Amino acid sequence: MTLYEELYFEITLKGTKDELRKFERYLRSGALDDFFEVQDDYICYDDGFAAADASTVCEMTFTNDDFGIEIDEFCPEEFLDEFCKAARALEVQGHMYDIDDEEFHFVSDAGDSYFINSRKAHSFNDELDAQADAESEDDEE
Repeated sequence: MTLYEELYFEITLKGTKDELRKFERYLRSGALDDFFEVQDDYICYDDGFAAADASTVCEMTFTNDDFGIEIDEFCPEEFLDEFCKAARALEVQGHMYDIDDEEFHFVSDAGDSYFINSRKAHSFNDELDAQADAESEDDEE
């Protein structure tokens, strides 16, 4: 899948405060500059983060809050290969989309350095989702 023109994303990471801080250092290191430049306001911690001790499980949201990043084209799979390797100690889930609302949803469990396209991994209502997927395929043909 390829996204075009403008990139939007919201990714939630869950893990210990120490692991989230390590991941924040990774984000700020410039490691993702080949994809886009990480801004300070893309990193948002949950309310209890500051008071939590190092081993407390907390959440971080990595998002551009609906302010699109200008791109020519963006491959979510290539980005997530890098991102999920660095976040392998964390639970990660999120979605990315472009100006045309092409969406990519994914999950990566703690301990995994890879991701799964969550739309293919499971369906909320199997019968209705299967019917909708079939209709979508028919529309594309």
